Amino acid sequence: MRANGLSQIVGNDQCERIRGMRILLVGAGGIGCEMLKNLILVGFGEIHVVDLDTIDLSNLNRQFLFRHRDVKKPKVTTAVEAVKHFSDSKLVAHQGNIMDGEQFPLSWFGMFDVIFNALDNLAARRHVNRMVQFLGTPLLESGTAGFDGYIQPLIPGKTECFDCTAKETPKTFPVCTIRSTPSTPLHCIVWAKNFLFQQLFSGVTEDIDTEDNSEELERIRQESKELGELQQWISSGDMSKIDDIVRKLFVEDIKKLLAIENLWRTRVKPEPLTNFSIGKDHSCDNLNEVWSLQQNLNKFVAVTEVLMERMKNEPSIEFDKDDVDTLLFVATAANIRAHIFHIPLKSVFDIKQIAGNIIPAIVSTNAIIAGLSSLVSLRVLNMLKIIDNDPLKIPMSFTAKASNISTNRYLSSPLLSPPNPECAVCMHYQRAVLKLNKKIWKELTLGKLNTSIQETYGFSEEVSILDSSTNRLLFDYDFDSLKDSTLEKLNLSTGSILAISDELVNEDDNTTRKPIEIYIEISDEAGEFTLPALPMMRIVQKEEEEAQNQTGDNEETSKGTDHVIANDGTITIDDEDDNNDDDKDSKHTVGRKRSLNLFSESEPKRTRPTPGNEHSTIILD
Repeated sequence: MRANGLSQIVGNDQCERIRGMRILLVGAGGIGCEMLKNLILVGFGEIHVVDLDTIDLSNLNRQFLFRHRDVKKPKVTTAVEAVKHFSDSKLVAHQGNIMDGEQFPLSWFGMFDVIFNALDNLAARRHVNRMVQFLGTPLLESGTAGFDGYIQPLIPGKTECFDCTAKETPKTFPVCTIRSTPSTPLHCIVWAKNFLFQQLFSGVTEDIDTEDNSEELERIRQESKELGELQQWISSGDMSKIDDIVRKLFVEDIKKLLAIENLWRTRVKPEPLTNFSIGKDHSCDNLNEVWSLQQNLNKFVAVTEVLMERMKNEPSIEFDKDDVDTLLFVATAANIRAHIFHIPLKSVFDIKQIAGNIIPAIVSTNAIIAGLSSLVSLRVLNMLKIIDNDPLKIPMSFTAKASNISTNRYLSSPLLSPPNPECAVCMHYQRAVLKLNKKIWKELTLGKLNTSIQETYGFSEEVSILDSSTNRLLFDYDFDSLKDSTLEKLNLSTGSILAISDELVNEDDNTTRKPIEIYIEISDEAGEFTLPALPMMRIVQKEEEEAQNQTGDNEETSKGTDHVIANDGTITIDDEDDNNDDDKDSKHTVGRKRSLNLFSESEPKRTRPTPGNEHSTIILD
């Protein structure tokens, strides 16, 4: 949409407004590449793009701004360079993590007139949503999953925010669980499909990106190298190597695992295959039956021969649940591994359902959703004067399957909803920004800050202060040992967010001071220490009976939460119950839930960092 076409829609004056706008696009992947092109064609004057990732070979089939020569290069700089030849906009690329408060402080977000999210990361989406709640900047949210997709304008204070509705998230698994200590059929299927098949037939060399140096991850790296050798055997077409492949995967690798004694202190030890024989068994043609170990072995060898023959004419083979050869390879490999680890075997039909439940990225869906997001932004920015641009009369859009609203149309466009009154993100807090120069930051103690907070905002002595960025309890009525520590010593710097709440209930009207979130930003331009002014707001507490009922409902969760004193004297809230993943979003929202499963990462747990669990997860995608 060049200036001439746009001016016919919105008028010359509005075109000039667009040319003077600075916007932010977060994400340069599948949706982001399409969105960047669209935003340039709309004519926005200055476009900033943020992305952390580098280009992978698998991106090239749907992210059309990238070429084979760009593999391993940063996505964001490559995307910006690719569109410069048809862009009249000023383009600025930022490679980094959007959640990095030092690189992207709140004041940086404040430069933009509107923000477009094109993310596949739930934690990053929530972070951007939180930033716009501080600023009041409109946010255009979008997401896709296969043929499904959605766009949702989020206008702080007027429409529901991203966290007003619960998000269904796919399960993630630690790499070490998949590769070393499987305990369910799903673990074995993920190993067979995402690791074994990809490395042997797809020409993909797995890159384990982690800062860990543990012996276990080193063993996994070595195993990956050895799988590379198997890939060479497969490519050679030498059928005599099949027996060696079976022995390597199901005997030698298992013996290496058994040598790591600490893995089996609390687990049942696997049993490598022994005295196995391979023959031709034509009795395993019923895909609905659970085959025996011998039947799985025979079929594994037979289908490996077929795939090796296919590799002579195909540079690589991608898994497809409707490709019988690839399905049988994954199913039999998973079942043999399951037998070794004393896990129940599954029928090929069941494994097809599980392995096929991986939603591919569809470039057409990305293009449609990116186009809708660009168009709806004109209404969010009040560019279309002939249409009522009241926020609650602006539509969101879902594909038919995702919305479950209509089966007779591809797109459904319900109107936006007002904020969820129970939302813990957009409705629970008042918000303010505290700017400090470095001198004050190094001298200001937590005790002095607490006193100022009580005097300025009307909190009682039963105030509590939580560093919500790291979930550390800094101060409350029964814990004041950090009051003499400076903000510098407590590592409360740019990007830290303090959540301040009052425990004292006024008995006359059953109210408490409304909680406040304060964003800290260190700036050389800041003057004397002064807390920003906020109106006095009090909230009515729930009736005692209702509160007791709620407490009873959450009794198990409460029992699973410990307060752990860290080395620096702070208290970290540690949720040790890892079995309630499906309920993790309940603390953010009450009463609303989207049926969409367009989010690819679960909410970060409030736990102490444990070596080995920071990056060692995979997601079925």
